[in-house]
Amino acid sequence: MQRYIALLRGINVGGNNKISMKELKAGFEELGFRDVVTYLNSGNVIFSSEDDDPQALAEMIKAMIKRYFSFDIAIYIIRQT
Repeated sequence: MQRYIALLRGINVGGNNKISMKELKAGFEELGFRDVVTYLNSGNVIFSSEDDDPQALAEMIKAMIKRYFSFDIAIYIIRQT
């Protein structure tokens, strides 16, 4: 199990692309991620996954955000060490 940080660009900035952190957390959990924690209202999320490919994780998250919230945003994944 690997621990990651997802940085979602442009979420809840200046009243645009508003997503509740409760709904965002639920979306990550529906993708099968574990130990999901959101940071403030920033759109940054810490989570665990069996997947070892940060690019694949970013694509999964991007598709979920597009499907549930209709936003097309950049997502950066950082592996915690």
